[in-house]
Amino acid sequence: MMWRVALIGVLWCANAYALTGVSITADSITYDEAVLTDAKVTLDLSGNDQAIVDAKTLQYGAARLDDAHILLDLKANTTLLVKARQISSPQFDARNPTIYLDYRQTTLQPTLSFNAEIKPLSDKQWANFSLHCLIPPNKQNDTWHCVDGLYVGERTRVPFTIDFLPQPNGLEADIQFKQVSFSDESGLHAGDKLTGSVKLSAQLVKSKWSWKGVFSWKEGELFWQPFYFGQAGNQFDIQGTYQAPMLNIQQANLQINGVGQLSASADINVQTKAFNDIKVKARDVDFAGLYQTFIQPMAQKSVFGNLRVSGKADWEFEVKDLQPQNFELNIENANIEDLNGKFGFTNLNAHIPWDYNQAKQIFLAYERGHLLKLPLGLTHLAAEVNRYSIVTPQLNLPILDGALQFEDVSAAWVGNGMVWHLQMKLQPISMNSFSKALGWPEMKGHIDGQIPLITYANQQLNMDGQMRFNMFNGMVAMSDLRIDRPIGVAPKLYANLTMRDIDLGDLTRTFNFGSIEGKLEGDVKDLRLENWKPVYMDAIIQTADGKHLKKVSQRAVENITALGGEGTAAALQRTFLRFFKEFNYEKIGLSCQLRQDICKMGGVESTPSGFVIVKGKGAPTVNVNGYTQYVSWKDLLARMQRITDGNTKAVVQ
Repeated sequence: MMWRVALIGVLWCANAYALTGVSITADSITYDEAVLTDAKVTLDLSGNDQAIVDAKTLQYGAARLDDAHILLDLKANTTLLVKARQISSPQFDARNPTIYLDYRQTTLQPTLSFNAEIKPLSDKQWANFSLHCLIPPNKQNDTWHCVDGLYVGERTRVPFTIDFLPQPNGLEADIQFKQVSFSDESGLHAGDKLTGSVKLSAQLVKSKWSWKGVFSWKEGELFWQPFYFGQAGNQFDIQGTYQAPMLNIQQANLQINGVGQLSASADINVQTKAFNDIKVKARDVDFAGLYQTFIQPMAQKSVFGNLRVSGKADWEFEVKDLQPQNFELNIENANIEDLNGKFGFTNLNAHIPWDYNQAKQIFLAYERGHLLKLPLGLTHLAAEVNRYSIVTPQLNLPILDGALQFEDVSAAWVGNGMVWHLQMKLQPISMNSFSKALGWPEMKGHIDGQIPLITYANQQLNMDGQMRFNMFNGMVAMSDLRIDRPIGVAPKLYANLTMRDIDLGDLTRTFNFGSIEGKLEGDVKDLRLENWKPVYMDAIIQTADGKHLKKVSQRAVENITALGGEGTAAALQRTFLRFFKEFNYEKIGLSCQLRQDICKMGGVESTPSGFVIVKGKGAPTVNVNGYTQYVSWKDLLARMQRITDGNTKAVVQ
C-alpha cells in the first residue's frame, strides 16, 4: 500500500505547531472487513472536525459501493454519512444510496437511515426504497426496530415495518405490512390492499440452517394466475432445514379461508430445481371452496369450468424423484351441478385411491343425477386401477327406466393423454320417458340397442361398427361416429344415420301429426354437430316402396303443408274431396341440405317452381308441393314444434 501525505496547513505559535488539516491518499485501505481502493482521506481540523473519505470502490463482504463518499463527524463520532453512485450485491443493485448514522444526544436512541433506488437482479424496473431503524444499546444481542419502511415501484407500493434480532449464528425478523398493492407487467400476478405479517427465524448449526416462517394475511385481495384469493384470514406457516444444495421443507401448513387446511412437506435441490420428495395432505376440505379457488381456474376452458358444488373432500398425494407414488381422494355427500345443464349428480360419494406399486379398488356412487337432460338413477360404480390403467368387466348406469351397460371397459394414460375402449348395450328404455326427458313430444314403444366398440384417443372418440336402436317396429342406426374433444367446451360430432322400416302409423300417432300409413326410411349423410347443434348434413326421409297400405289423413296433409312453410299448397282432385278423411299416396318425402343455419329443402320430385312433398295416386288423392327452397334451420324446428303442439291449422286448397 502506498501512502501520500500532505499537510494542508501549518499554524506557528510560540510553543507548538497547530495542524488545520491532513490529506492522505492510498491505492487501497483495509479496515476490519472493509476494503477501499483509490482512497483519499481528508481530516478537517479547522473547527468542523470532520473526516471525509472518497474511494473508487468500497468492498464490504459481498457488497460493493462504487464512487463512495463518507463524511464522519469527529467531535464525538455523532454522525456518519455514506453516499455512493451505486451498490452491487448478489441479491440486488442500488443507485444513489444514502446511509445516515445519527448518534447525537438530541435523539432518544441512535438511528440508522437508508435511502436508495434498488432493483432485485431478477427485475427490470427500479424502485425507491427507504427505511429508518433505531439502533439498540447492544447491537449484537438486542432487537432492532425499523419503521417507515417503504418500497415504491412502477406497479408496486409496499409500506412496512420490521423488527429483527441479530444472533451469533442466525436471525429473527418480524415484518408488518399494510395496504400493499402490486402487479407485474404480464398482469398474471397482482395484489390490492394487502395487510398482514411475516415472521422469520433462522439458525446455523454445523453448516446446516434450521428455519421457520409464518405468513398471515388479514386483509386484501390476491391474484396469482390462475388463482384468485378474495377472502382474507389466511395463514401459511413453514419450517425446515437447508444444507447446500438441499432445501428440506419439514412441514408447511396453508390455512385458506373458505377452503380448509392443506399440509405439505418436500425436499428440493436448489441447484437443479428438482423436487425430490413431495407429500401433500388436506383434510375435511370444503368442496365448494376448493373448486372455486383451485379447480375452476384451471378448468375454465373445459366442461368442468362452470359448476356449482358442495360437500366435503379429503385428498393426499406423494411424489418421489419426480415420480408420483400414491394418491387418494375421498368425496363425501357432494352435489355437483353443471350450470350449463350438461350433467349433475346428487349425494355423490367417492373413494379414489392410486398407488404406483400396487393395484387399488376405486368406488363411486350417487343417489341420482342427469346427463344431457337424461335422468340417472341410483348408481354404484367400481373398478380396479393399476398404475396408469383402469379396468372393469362391467359398469351399469341406470337411465330412466332402463340402463346403459358398459362391458370390457379399459382405460390407460399414454403419453400426454388418456386412451380407452368399451362395449355398450342399451337396455330397453320406454320412449315415453325418454321423449319427456328431452322435452320431445310423447312417444310410445321402447328403445334399445348396442355398440360393438367405442375407442377414445388423442381427445377423439370413435365408434367401430354400427350403433343400432330398435324403435317404432323398425331400426335406426348410426355409423362412422366421431366426436372431437367430447368433454371440451365446443365438441364436434360427425356421423351418418340410417332409418329403415319405421312404422309411420306408430310414429305419426306419437307426434300427434295425423295418420300416415306406410313405412318410413331415411338417410342423414355427413352429419356434423358443433357444440351439439347441427351445422351440416344431407338428409332425406321418405316413404318406402313396397306392397303395403299407403294412406294419409287430411290432418297429416295439413301438417305436411305447414311443415313445407309459406308457399306450400295441397291440391285436391275436386273441391268436394276436401271432405274425405284420408287419401291415397304414391310417395311422401322431404330433404334438407344443411349448411350452417340454412337448409335447402327438397322432396320426392322437382318441379319448375319448387318440389313435390306428397305425390298422390288413385282416388281420392292429394298432392302437396313446396315452393320455398331455402329456410332457416331454426324456423324449420319451430314449424315442427308448432305442428306437434297442435297449434297449426293450414288452409287446404
